[in-house]
Amino acid sequence: MAFNWFKKLKTGLSKSAQKVEKAFTSVIGKKKLNESILTEIEDQLISSDLGVNASVKIVDKLRNHKFELTQKNKDISKEMILHVVKDELNKILINSEQSLFNDNNDKPQVILLIGVNGSGKTTTAGKIASMLKEKNKKVVIAACDTFRAAAVEQLEKWASRTKSLFFKGTNSTDAASVAFKALEYSIKEKADYLIVDTAGRLQNKSGLMDELSKICRVIAKLNPNAPHNKIVVLDGTVGQNAHSQVKNFHEQIQLTGMIITKLDGSAKGGVIISLAEQFKLPIFAVGVGEKVDDLDIFKADDYSKALLNLE
Repeated sequence: MAFNWFKKLKTGLSKSAQKVEKAFTSVIGKKKLNESILTEIEDQLISSDLGVNASVKIVDKLRNHKFELTQKNKDISKEMILHVVKDELNKILINSEQSLFNDNNDKPQVILLIGVNGSGKTTTAGKIASMLKEKNKKVVIAACDTFRAAAVEQLEKWASRTKSLFFKGTNSTDAASVAFKALEYSIKEKADYLIVDTAGRLQNKSGLMDELSKICRVIAKLNPNAPHNKIVVLDGTVGQNAHSQVKNFHEQIQLTGMIITKLDGSAKGGVIISLAEQFKLPIFAVGVGEKVDDLDIFKADDYSKALLNLE
């Protein structure tokens, strides 16, 4: 399964990898990296969505690295460069590699999913439920998007598909009230996890952002530790625009992590590096498609290798 996932991740990130690889074409046939080449690499990495800080760190690493050239390998190869870069990417990403699933006694664990419209929250809720059912966990999925009937119907299908319990409010019901009742229901049912799917909202709409704070406050009345995870779901195709989303949601409710979706076919997969470097938040999972097994736990080394097209 792990090997199949890596192949899927690598295929999904192929366009991103092509974009990143362009940064290193100038090193082919060189015996050393001069400042002109290093500047070219840095500029290309920045344009590949890795961000300024991460790109500077990588170039500094290359500047100070002693490449061992032999009679057989007289020049610096792209592969030599990529393995040095992979190690530096891993240093940036490793602290973001944390488990989403916490099997402590404070049950149900409440996972609150937030994000802008179209980021993939509802599908992500279903995929997380599927992961949990594979671990034999009792799961409740709550539809707190009380304005979009299609989202509720989609979530209900995911609940049926994953054999999870489903909770919804009536149309236009206060979202915080639905979340509160969903947690009451989950406690009554002795569920292990409650996944709360919220309405998509633009991060610059103060009324909708305040609603998120209200959901968190109301849930905490039943359990002061809840929501245990407040996760922003990000569309991987938006590139650097993801930064403003994370910043504003984090300021509003203090996020505990991120999930990045829709990386398949995107050339902007490098943004995960800049997000990890800037926000120091866990990246719980990444998605490369619509199917139930197209979302999996984030692993730093796998992501670095896939982004650099390494085995």
